[in-house]
Amino acid sequence: MKAVILAAGRGKRMKPLTLKVPKPLIRVAGKTFLEHILDVLPSEVDEVIIVIGYLGEKIKRFLGDQYGNKKIKYVVNKNIPLGNAHSLILTKPHFKSKERFMLIYADELIAKETARKCLRYPFSWIVRRFDKPEISAVAELSADKRIFRVTEKPRRPKSNIVVAGAMVINADIFKCRPTKHRNGEYYVTSMMSKFIKNNRVTGVFVKDNLSFSTPLDVKNYR
Repeated sequence: MKAVILAAGRGKRMKPLTLKVPKPLIRVAGKTFLEHILDVLPSEVDEVIIVIGYLGEKIKRFLGDQYGNKKIKYVVNKNIPLGNAHSLILTKPHFKSKERFMLIYADELIAKETARKCLRYPFSWIVRRFDKPEISAVAELSADKRIFRVTEKPRRPKSNIVVAGAMVINADIFKCRPTKHRNGEYYVTSMMSKFIKNNRVTGVFVKDNLSFSTPLDVKNYR
């Protein structure tokens, strides 16, 4: 099974930490974001595709082409301002029709058990409660935890439940064209908004308010 890690962003809100180091290589609790992520991936994942962009060569030098028993491949995103949907679309040639895979944002940490729990469902998406939902993507769930709507950075959030940076989907996601957000970027959430209409995606709840947006968040993490 493959996993895709989106690691191309500039991490503007993390300055000055990201002036010379890409955000995925920032150290949190003794390890880089990428090491934390790779260490919790289930054993079923034997190949990882990392989309790099800003200071991407540093990521390649740090990880190389193998991490433990997982093969590492790289895809380069030269148009970072287009948004993370563009990063995901660049990985399309690596997948067969209907192939199931994990998708993870490189600046969010998940527990090993959470990663395993995600794989228990055909399709899943991590969700959490967040006290600033307007800066994230707000999810609406049914009583049986099916995600039926997601709205990126809404002006008037309908809840404080947001989607987080890990999901299990399949190659049908590439049939879902992204739409431009009012801020000019194309988000994976706009693709997932279409994916969830045709597929049952289960919300997997994790720790509330866990977020890494500023250097203070890194300092405060335990």
